Amino acid sequence: MKFSPCAAALAILAFTALPGHADEPSTQTTITIYAGGKPVATLMMPIGAKGNLAANANHVDDGNTQTRFTGNVQGKLQLPAAQELVFYGEDIELKTEKLSPERLRAVRDIEAMAVSDQLYRGRSATGELSPEEWKKQNAIDAANMKRLVEIVDAFGWPGVRFAGAASGTAFLVLQHADHASQRKYLPLLREAVRRHDAIGSDLAMLEDRVRVADGKPQLYGTQLATNPLRFAPIEDEARVDERRSSVGLPPLAEYAKMLGLNYTPK
Repeated sequence: MKFSPCAAALAILAFTALPGHADEPSTQTTITIYAGGKPVATLMMPIGAKGNLAANANHVDDGNTQTRFTGNVQGKLQLPAAQELVFYGEDIELKTEKLSPERLRAVRDIEAMAVSDQLYRGRSATGELSPEEWKKQNAIDAANMKRLVEIVDAFGWPGVRFAGAASGTAFLVLQHADHASQRKYLPLLREAVRRHDAIGSDLAMLEDRVRVADGKPQLYGTQLATNPLRFAPIEDEARVDERRSSVGLPPLAEYAKMLGLNYTPK
């Protein structure tokens, strides 16, 4: 359905946040903001989320699975059990995508890993577990990584565009995997960050973990050494805060304070 309002008029559209799939649990709705014809930000709804949207705009182009608002856009999105989300701009698109059964299963499996990843290690604030507890957690980690490899082989790295918030769980599974897996899939995480599909601070942690395990100095200061507790060696430490800032991490001195460490910037 196309809307062609007269000059200076407003088109008003109200519909569920899942047009055409109101009762379908395997759909995902996104709101994308454009500038100069290019997407600059996207808000992803949880899979299967339903809601009501009302928006005013100079022009509304309504398709089967997406609606584009342009010119003085003002709208409100109401999700169940949530406050209203107000948005505005000059070029905004609302799109609903029906997920394939395979992708839906992959995302749900990654979401489920969030619990098992912390089943034993989450019981201790210091990471001190019994040998038997570590044996059980390591077996879980291996099973999670096996399933993650299947997902990566089928779909590529499950970044934000693919898995939404669950993309963070995919990172944790890799972070807790064996060293060979970390080295193998690190380039995929690098590429995901480059295309704004993964979090830079996650990449920093994995980069440092792989480098330390390889006997190299870390880049971002995310890894600690023990006896006594201190930062593992850092390459070009005088510029570590520049690198940390580039991936959204606070200065190393602030991080050290959070950990209760004494640290003097180089």
